Amino acid sequence: MAKIYKSKWIIACDGTIYENCALKVDEGKIEEIIGQNDINQEGTYHIKDFENAVITPGFINLHNHLQYTNIGKTKLKGLKENIKKVFTDIKKHYHLAGISRQSFVYKLADLLSEYFCYTREDKIKSFKKGLELSLLNGTTCICELSRETKYFELLNDTPIKTYLFFELFSDSTKSSKEEFRNIQKKINKLLKQKSESTFVGVAPHSVTCVHKRLFKILAKYCKKNNILTTIRISESKDETDWVKYGFSDSDILGAFCGNKKFEPAITGVSPVVYLMNLGVLNKQTIATYGNYLTESDLEILKENKVSFCYCPRVSKKLHNSLLDFKTVNEVFQKRYGFGSNSLAFNDDLSLLNEVKSVNDGILNTEEVILHLTKYPAKILRLDNMIGTLEQGKDADFNVFKLNENEDYNSILNKIRPDYVYIKGHKMVSKGKIVNHI
Repeated sequence: MAKIYKSKWIIACDGTIYENCALKVDEGKIEEIIGQNDINQEGTYHIKDFENAVITPGFINLHNHLQYTNIGKTKLKGLKENIKKVFTDIKKHYHLAGISRQSFVYKLADLLSEYFCYTREDKIKSFKKGLELSLLNGTTCICELSRETKYFELLNDTPIKTYLFFELFSDSTKSSKEEFRNIQKKINKLLKQKSESTFVGVAPHSVTCVHKRLFKILAKYCKKNNILTTIRISESKDETDWVKYGFSDSDILGAFCGNKKFEPAITGVSPVVYLMNLGVLNKQTIATYGNYLTESDLEILKENKVSFCYCPRVSKKLHNSLLDFKTVNEVFQKRYGFGSNSLAFNDDLSLLNEVKSVNDGILNTEEVILHLTKYPAKILRLDNMIGTLEQGKDADFNVFKLNENEDYNSILNKIRPDYVYIKGHKMVSKGKIVNHI
């Protein structure tokens, strides 16, 4: 039976804002948007009237570490975990002696220390909590960055559209070859097992954590196999210093994580120029953060058709530095979206709050929704199934209830939707999850 969802406003992201219309859905797919007066009252429909509300496509979060959701919020239990924590703290204090606790390197080491002490059960519980919070905030498609295969199994079993980007690290030619062989095997295996809503990409962490050999191998492999790559670029001062001078506190973090010290392929350049020389930058690349990008860096990214993931709140909190939003909007135009990283470094997982933290009249209401839906869907090459409320696409949508005398522009004052649907199935109702994820 077809379903009809009536609403005062529908922002379909197809170039039109519909008033007093309805979304028609059948078997999880969108059939059309029709005027409420055009609904055949004698038809065999299930009709839901949201009345004074706004319907939008489901949101897409381009950068997540959901496994870190409970970091700093739950205490370790058991003798084994506490012993691990003692030895990890000793190692951390040994390697990071003299490093400011407010520095990016120390904060990241702190995060990894606690996560290392988590049991498998703790990690899965933390990840599931992040998945639930994402859905409550209207995210119906996430990009998860991790090197752990177990999260693929969880993501593959959820109706949420998911892109698992495997994080990669290497410190030598030898480890680069080993890392590539491992990821090649994983991808080949997982592509055979994945559901229609799950996708796989690669995430070489950053220039300070990935040897030049692995970058070169991945560049050829991803181009040949049409695989997306996401990478942190010019995220921190430590990263830009490492490429510029050949060393920085990033070397200390590498040693703490068990990696050998290695030198940049070239020095005296920016991370963008560094990656360009390694053949990494192209239309299949998603650059994240960019807090220290220069004008020439931005021009290079633009020329190479690199897409961008903007994480403003985490950038401010971790680095006290942020690429100007007006610049992001001008340079990347329709090729950028937003990411929230994780609750370890953010206040919540609301993409609307992410936009509100930087948008000072730069984007209007429809443009905000486009950058949370249509444009990131294109970046992920999923625009054939999600991103807009058009015929034939999955019925993934959010519903925001409005107060009296509010119009669709009031959505920018909201934090999260009241209802969330995936393929026409109600997943969230009145701020609570009502369906299995």
